[in-house]
Formats: sequence, structure tokens, C-alpha cells
Amino acid sequence: MPKKSEIAMEPVSAKLSSKDKKALKKATEKAAEKAKAKAKKDAAKAKEKAKEAAAKAKDKAKKKARKAKEQAKAAEKAEKKRAAVQEKAAIVAADAAASAVVTETAATPSDSLDTLTVVALRARARELGLTGYARLPKAQLIARIRAA
Repeated sequence: MPKKSEIAMEPVSAKLSSKDKKALKKATEKAAEKAKAKAKKDAAKAKEKAKEAAAKAKDKAKKKARKAKEQAKAAEKAEKKRAAVQEKAAIVAADAAASAVVTETAATPSDSLDTLTVVALRARARELGLTGYARLPKAQLIARIRAA
């Protein structure tokens, strides 16, 4: 009788009949096919996860691009407002300068105050050193200038 260590050393297939060997081979092939199918399925899942990750990254990039575009629009809008305010300031300054010239050249007698614009009247009040005239209507402004 062989020893236990010798039995363990013998290949299992040596003890099997040819029919059992064929069954073992078939089972091994089936297990290999199963493993291959599982590996293929796992690869498909990994590929799907990679697609999802790529889609998320793409969405994130789109959001960043959209935000940058919105910020650029806001900056452009702010620049347009600044330019408009600057233009209005230039117009007001030009009006003030023109009214100062009119005031100096005409030496405004009190009768001709009615023909001046409110801007020119305010310039005249400023020249006279008056205060509190900014919100006065034209008639009250003329009265304050005449009283000065």
C-alpha cells in the first residue's frame, strides 16, 4: 500500500478514467469560459464607468466655460456702463463750461435770467457763492440769484 505522501504526489488525472478525464476537461473548459465571460462583463462595466466619468468631466468643463462666458459678459456690460457714465460726465462738464462762458460774456442782467437754462443758472449761482441751489426749480433759482 502506498504511503499518504505518495498518494498526494500523484496527479489526480492519473487516477481518473478516460471518461472522467473528458468530464474534467469539459468542466475546466466551462470554468475557463465562465471566467472569460465574467472578465468580459467586468471590462464592459469598467468601460461604462469610464464613459460616465468622462461625461461628468465634460459637463464640469461646460459649466466652467459657461461661467467664464457669463463673467465676460458681465465685465463687458460693466465696461459699457462705465463708458456711458463717463460720456454723460463729459457732456455735463461741457454744458457747465458753456454756461460759464455764456455767463461771463453776457454779464447777465437780471432781466435776461429768464432766457438761461437751469444749468446756466446753477453756474451763475455758483459764481455768486450761493449754496442750496442744486434742487431748486428755475423760478426759485432766478429769485435767489436776483436777491444776491
